[in-house]
Amino acid sequence: MSVFTIKNRFLDPYDPFWICRILALKASTAALVMFLGHVFLKSPAVPTLYMLTAMIGVIASEILPATSKLERVSHLIGVVFILSTTGFLFGIFSYFTLTLFLFVVVFTYVVLRFFVPNTQAAALPVLMIIWGTIQFEGGASTDLMAVANAYLYYFEFTAICAIVVFFFPDFTPNIAKSAFIRILESDVTNIGRPKHGNSNPAVLSALFMLRTKLPALPDSYRVLYESVVRFQNECMKNHHLDSQAQQLIRSVLLTLIHAIDRRHLFPENYAELQALRTINEPAYVALERLIEGYDKCLA
Repeated sequence: MSVFTIKNRFLDPYDPFWICRILALKASTAALVMFLGHVFLKSPAVPTLYMLTAMIGVIASEILPATSKLERVSHLIGVVFILSTTGFLFGIFSYFTLTLFLFVVVFTYVVLRFFVPNTQAAALPVLMIIWGTIQFEGGASTDLMAVANAYLYYFEFTAICAIVVFFFPDFTPNIAKSAFIRILESDVTNIGRPKHGNSNPAVLSALFMLRTKLPALPDSYRVLYESVVRFQNECMKNHHLDSQAQQLIRSVLLTLIHAIDRRHLFPENYAELQALRTINEPAYVALERLIEGYDKCLA
């Protein structure tokens, strides 16, 4: 997969917010660099565990909310450190069956108690327990010297992945743009439908995605998000628009989608928008605010 493939618009219906494509591209890039690095690092004969642990960190760096590339790198290092330390703790107690059982019970309670309430890290406890158990199959480190050596290998592969994460292109604006387009496409389809409201799954999922990406985007995107929400409340819930207003709004939205897809400003003095102003001033104001929010993001 390449950067050109990830921008393929034919994949948008199957991966509307680019999440799968970005994860696949990022993970494949990290895997390629790690395999190249393995040639020179002289890591153990079967370094799969170290690579997979670093790969989980790479995926976490993309999934967990982050406002900068340094924060993404910190997520990567933190997840790898937690998983590797879990495996070492399981390995140290592995010689003592009863002690290991008691340790696993206490460990499971502690990680579930403190991680599950945090929605951003809710999946981490299960990964920690699974990763600790997998260590037994790969030969657990049972002494401090073995743990120290293993930490060095984890550090080497994590450092390689940190370089990949830091220099990986930032596709956050593209995710926001795709979410915006999905909302507009849904609005074009549902404008004027009597039973349409704010519970449309496509709109809600796109709004949620757009909102989660706001901390990593310029302030102009927050203005865009607020204008989108206002448009949904003022126009899409307004079921008293006549057929002419609906047709004009649909035409403006289609033109806006076309402009977003090509990263162009909305055309000035657009005829349909000016015609809408004469027959429905509130709808015109809502659309004008929406267009201004997009133009600010593009600028």
